[in-house]
Amino acid sequence: MSLDPRAWRPGPLLPPAGGAALTGLFLGAALISLMAVLAMAWLSADLRARPTLRARLSGGATIAVMARRTSGDLESLDAAAWRAREILATTPGVASAQVLAPAPEDRAIAAAMGAGAAPSRLITLVFAPRAAPASLPTMGTLIGALSREGLAGAADDHSPTTGPVERALTVDGAWLAVAGAILMGVLAGLTAAMIQSRARRVAPRITLLSGLGMTNTALLMRLLSPVTLSASLALIIGGAAALAIMGLAAPRLPGLAAVIPAPGAVDLILAAAWPAVAILVVILAATVVGAARMKRLAP
Repeated sequence: MSLDPRAWRPGPLLPPAGGAALTGLFLGAALISLMAVLAMAWLSADLRARPTLRARLSGGATIAVMARRTSGDLESLDAAAWRAREILATTPGVASAQVLAPAPEDRAIAAAMGAGAAPSRLITLVFAPRAAPASLPTMGTLIGALSREGLAGAADDHSPTTGPVERALTVDGAWLAVAGAILMGVLAGLTAAMIQSRARRVAPRITLLSGLGMTNTALLMRLLSPVTLSASLALIIGGAAALAIMGLAAPRLPGLAAVIPAPGAVDLILAAAWPAVAILVVILAATVVGAARMKRLAP
């Protein structure tokens, strides 16, 4: 008759956590991490885009130039547009000026800008990107420069566009931030529920071991470790999956950029911090709930 050393190996002080419960926690934490990292990457992209948004939208203007009769002759519209371009391009604070090719909607755009129903050509201006705001030309300055050269025009500084786009980015960012906070709360609640369930299941063993002299700290570590390890591993895997999706799939979905700015490498790096923070939240939630249960169970 042979002696099997494994039969004499001591068993765990606390029963192992239920497999089904741990599997549920693992899948839940992985899914939460996946969604949260995606949300945080886009939130980072949203926040990074906002400081440059106003400068990009208000960093230019559109000018509608109309032909004006001078000395009995009517200058052609094309000639007026190119002459206006030369004047505007040399205006202080203007980086470049470009005459747009005629399009059917130009008359409606010019009318909305206040040019009336007269035929016109549109010119787009880009202001100097590093110029101080006070040094940029006003719409009155631009129109005045044209008037001094015998040209008529109307100007639009794109300000009606700036507000709605900024508000849209703010709403998107708020929803993403709220989603991240909600997911973090759900993760903490899931962890706390798992610790409560495990503590109820092993309560008699904890009471026994505590009465035999085992410290609460040692018991608490054994109570928490299966839950925190499973959740931490799931958060890392879920976060890695989200980063892989963002890095591989997002560039192939250009339609996403129409909703919120596409995340870049910096955004992915910042979003990768979410699983680390979530792991700390899991450990904190488990410790608080576990310690409270230990106080009630210890004799």
